[in-house]
Amino acid sequence: MATAAILTVSTNNRYMNPAEDRIKGSPCEITLDWTSTDAGVVSIAIFANYNTAVAAGIPDYPNVSAIRGKISKVETIPGTLGVPATNPPTTLYDITLLDAYGYDVMDGTLADRSATVAEVVVFGSPISVNGELTLTIANAGNAKNGRMIITLVE
Repeated sequence: MATAAILTVSTNNRYMNPAEDRIKGSPCEITLDWTSTDAGVVSIAIFANYNTAVAAGIPDYPNVSAIRGKISKVETIPGTLGVPATNPPTTLYDITLLDAYGYDVMDGTLADRSATVAEVVVFGSPISVNGELTLTIANAGNAKNGRMIITLVE
């Protein structure tokens, strides 16, 4: 039986929008814990996945309508729940964050990730987003794990 891709989304800001946070101006961190398929891939929409999980467990939370803000930093950590060396992906695995039109808003900066150490990409000019983003991963290996933390600012 084939292994299904899994994505668990958590955030310090249930709206996924720094402008909506109760502490104005504080960054929003979206943590993505993923498991690849047996073919080494992931392709899952982030806020749709988050809304489904929230609706199943906490009905008083609002559904997120979009991921809004500016991406200032992205961290990638190989391994289960961000613990390096615990079922990490294959060396030089690739990540993209696709918008509704299939454009990689990271513009290729998350290609060829390390399988042994955490890596951080900081943007001098943060990248504006206002919509769904789909996490896609390729070349990760059979049922491998990783974590990605996206930091949004206003």
